[in-house]
Amino acid sequence: MDLETPKKHYRIPDENVRFEAVVPPKGGRSFKRNDYADHANYLLERSSLVRTSLTQKDDYNWSKHLYLNIKSPQSTVIKSEKTKLKALGFEIISLNRFHKNVCLAKISKDNFDALENKIQRYANEIGNPGKSNLAILDDIEEVGAEEKLSGLAKLQNDLTVIIYLYNSLSQKERFVILNHLESEFQKLSIDTESQVFANGTTAISCKADYAVLEHVIKSYSTVNKVELNSSFYIKRSLPASKLPAMLIVNPPISNSIVAIIDSGIESSSVPFRSLVTTNLRYLPKSAVDVDQDHGTFVASRCLYGDEIDSCLSSNILTPYCKVMDVTVFGKDKLGKSVGPDDFSLMNIIGEVVKKHHKEIKVYNLSLGKPEPIKDFDYSEVAKQIDYLSKTYGVIFIIASGNIDVPLGVYPHDHFGNNGSRLGSPAESLLAITVGSIAKYDNLNCLAIKNEISPFSRIGPGADGGLKPEIVTHGGNLDKKYKATARTSSYGINNTGNELAIDVGTSFSAPLVSQYVIRLIDAFPEVTMNLIKALLYHFAQKRSIPSTIINPHNFYTGFGEPDIEQSLSSAPNAFSYFFEGSVDQTKYQYVGFHIPSIFKTNPSTKLKVKVTVVFDPSVNPVNDLEYSMARISASLFKAQGTEFKEISVDADQKYNLPWNPILQFEKEFTRGFSCGYWELRLRLFTRGILTNKYLQDFAVIIEVIDSNNIVDVYKETLKEFGNKYEIVRSKGKAA
Repeated sequence: MDLETPKKHYRIPDENVRFEAVVPPKGGRSFKRNDYADHANYLLERSSLVRTSLTQKDDYNWSKHLYLNIKSPQSTVIKSEKTKLKALGFEIISLNRFHKNVCLAKISKDNFDALENKIQRYANEIGNPGKSNLAILDDIEEVGAEEKLSGLAKLQNDLTVIIYLYNSLSQKERFVILNHLESEFQKLSIDTESQVFANGTTAISCKADYAVLEHVIKSYSTVNKVELNSSFYIKRSLPASKLPAMLIVNPPISNSIVAIIDSGIESSSVPFRSLVTTNLRYLPKSAVDVDQDHGTFVASRCLYGDEIDSCLSSNILTPYCKVMDVTVFGKDKLGKSVGPDDFSLMNIIGEVVKKHHKEIKVYNLSLGKPEPIKDFDYSEVAKQIDYLSKTYGVIFIIASGNIDVPLGVYPHDHFGNNGSRLGSPAESLLAITVGSIAKYDNLNCLAIKNEISPFSRIGPGADGGLKPEIVTHGGNLDKKYKATARTSSYGINNTGNELAIDVGTSFSAPLVSQYVIRLIDAFPEVTMNLIKALLYHFAQKRSIPSTIINPHNFYTGFGEPDIEQSLSSAPNAFSYFFEGSVDQTKYQYVGFHIPSIFKTNPSTKLKVKVTVVFDPSVNPVNDLEYSMARISASLFKAQGTEFKEISVDADQKYNLPWNPILQFEKEFTRGFSCGYWELRLRLFTRGILTNKYLQDFAVIIEVIDSNNIVDVYKETLKEFGNKYEIVRSKGKAA
């Protein structure tokens, strides 16, 4: 096999794509009541109570809609009754995470009037007209202030909070309600700050006692929720050795830029001079100065990679790219690090991405919160990141977070503790979340080489999906849970002339940021979906401690990126790419070829590996159905003159519904024909998406000889090369 010549990837042409209509399912059954009249009278009573209460709210005249909790019978799933509820005038906003028969819904005031008239007829006319829809309605009630304040500690004083309005309010309604809310707090001598964020989320931040918040929220039905406005954190590195006095810094290989959203970069020093394109300062209000230690360390690993300490012997550093400094951390008058809170970070990233997305596609966030995420609970920062990622075609790289202290006997009890789970905003659905593995070890280390680092936070993500997706070197710890020089990661500290050591997923993330920008440079014409697919598809599996009981892939995700494989195929494989869009009315079949060598040479073993990545629209007010699009994928093999759908074992696939990544692989020894095969894709949607919604996606299909006997690349080109087009790439990223 030819091991030297780069093996290009090939694009599947549109001629290989065909469609078949999807037959939609039939409607559901009507719910039957034992006594329709009794049920109707109850609904009349409840709707009257709701009307009486809401008309007394301060904001009643400022919104065209009412926001209500509605219930269906306990034996039903309320989201399955969306059509009946829509006929009554309701639109489901979000589902209750504890009760499947409860949801938050909105209804226009006109439709609420019509609903009461329908209930009157339902109660008083023969045959109970409208019962097919009204019977499913078990209760209607106002959303109480206690529910909106449920994330806060009762009776506590000086709570720093964010008050969120409902996203579905019109622009005019938002501004009117914001002005009145701010006036309420000003009367109480409470300072506020309001903002309409990029994804439409409208909020006010302030500091107030629980009792004050409860009093105000009771008067506003258009307030969705109140949450703590907590801050993000980072830590400092330890100096290790001086950089060479005669250090030579070569020009960057690429002029591409990665945004480092962190504590700032020491840009005047030799290793960073002319490599920092812009310095944007967004210091927290309590900060009196910058503290550039963490940001400089992170930036150095993005620029120079993991082997930055090699300069001690070579006296040379060669940066791959450039960076933009977005400073969001500082230090207060006592010298303590202070970070951005949720409110300010959402505002900052929205402003920066909106302004710079055309020239900067990669945004590194080596920051997070210590609290573990919860199931089906997306932070507002994560929601903002997802919106920006899809709207502006950018990629956020986020550290999974660190386990700062042992959580139990290592490794099982340690990683089995809930405190080992990701910290926000690493749950972001469309970002690449990065964990850490050890690269160096000794007999006193907790982890061995290429094993998950003891401090690296693990998944699952908020949707139960795979997080982190990727791992890279971030350091190791000894059996006393301490970092040592050789087993740590290296970077440059805030002096700009010293190498420092540290451990953390903060220092794994910038390596991935460099990998991503290399892929973007190599394939400038492809989508961000395909860039992510390249990273995930060709990643190399990394290990977890062998003593862990019930291991899962939420430790190290798809593995460690293999950039060389991402850039060019191995000789024993041939890679097909396809980018397209799919709607929910049609199956989409994507065709590719298997070379005949897998039949003529009995020593081969055929394996087909498929990765699908897409970027679903997300629903910022419905965490239970946050992702609103899902793609299913099925592989069809040629068998004689027919196609046969292939079943894939559970341990050979990752396909959590509504998660934006699918991956599976299958080995074949018999029962297949070479030649033309197909991958079938189907789109499902939910929430507010319409039938016209188109979902963009990227597919990588790799045909592999698992026995590594033949040159699959050469054989495929010889037999089918004229049917496919090379995916054009630039050499500088290699």
